Amino acid sequence: MSLVPGHKRGWMSILAACAVALGLAEPAMAVDVNSADYVPAPAGTSIAAFYTTYATRGSYKGVGGSEITQDTNLESFVAMPRLIHYMDVGGITVAPQVLTPFGTLFNGKLGGASLKSTGGAADVILAAPIWFGNNAQSASYFAVTPYLFVPVGSYKIGDPLNLGENRWKFDLQAGLAQGLSPDALLQITGDVMWYGSNNDALGRGIGRLEQDNTYQLQTWLSYIPPSDKTWRVAVGYSKYWGGQQRLNGAPTGAATQADQIRFELSKFVTPDFQILGQIQHDIAATGGFREDLRATIRLLKIL
Repeated sequence: MSLVPGHKRGWMSILAACAVALGLAEPAMAVDVNSADYVPAPAGTSIAAFYTTYATRGSYKGVGGSEITQDTNLESFVAMPRLIHYMDVGGITVAPQVLTPFGTLFNGKLGGASLKSTGGAADVILAAPIWFGNNAQSASYFAVTPYLFVPVGSYKIGDPLNLGENRWKFDLQAGLAQGLSPDALLQITGDVMWYGSNNDALGRGIGRLEQDNTYQLQTWLSYIPPSDKTWRVAVGYSKYWGGQQRLNGAPTGAATQADQIRFELSKFVTPDFQILGQIQHDIAATGGFREDLRATIRLLKIL
C-alpha cells in the first residue's frame, strides 16, 4: 500500500510503520551479532561493553507501495551498555546478560510530513546464550540464545516515533561458529522474533497493533592476521523477512524485510580491552525505512 501524507489512512499507516522502522533500526542491535559473539569466554569471565550507533535513512517503502525518497529522512543515535557474565552450569557454559539501550530519533520526515523527534530509554533486553557445543580444540561452537524485550522504554501514545514499543517481544536465536583454519572463522545465526500486541497504539485504549513473526539470517566470515593476532577483520550479510503489521486487523504496509551487508574491524588495544568498529548498509528494504548507513563503535572491557 502506498503511503500518502495528508490522507487519513496514510497517517494511520505512518504511525504503525514508524514503530516497525524503530524495531528494525535500534532494538535490532540486541539481536544482531558481531563476528565472534558465539565464541564463548571461559566460565567466570565478566565483560562490560558499551555500544554507540549512528544511523541515517533516506527512503521509505511500504509493502505493496512505491518507494518514497523526496523529503524523507530519519536519523538516530543510540547508546547501549551491556553486562555479560560467563558461568558453568552442569558442564554447560551460560552467559546471562542485560542490555539497556537509550538514545534519540531525530530529523524524521516522510514525504515532507514531519515525524518529530524523540529521546529517552528504549526497552530493556535480557538474554542468556547457552552453549550446547563448546570445543576449543576444533574451534566449533553452538549455542541457543533467548532474548526477552521488557516494555519499560519511553513511549508516548500516538507519537509516530518512540524508543519504547509498549509491547513484549521474544527472540530465539541459534548460532554456530566454526573455525575454517587457525585464522579464519565462519559464524552463522538464525532468529525468530515473536511480538506481543500493543493495545494502545492510538490512545484511549484503541488501536491494536499486531505483528507477524520476524525471521533473520546472519553470516560472518572473519580473519585474524597471523602477524598480529590483536586484530580481527570481518565481512557479513544479514537478511530479515516477515514481520508484517496490522492495525485493528488492517495491514499497514509495514514489515521487516531487508538485506544488509556489513564490514567489521576490531583490535585488542590491551589484553583486556577491545575497540570494535562496524558499518552496515541496506542493499534492499521493504516495509520501512532503508538504512543508507549504520556506524557502530563498541568498547569492550574484560573485568
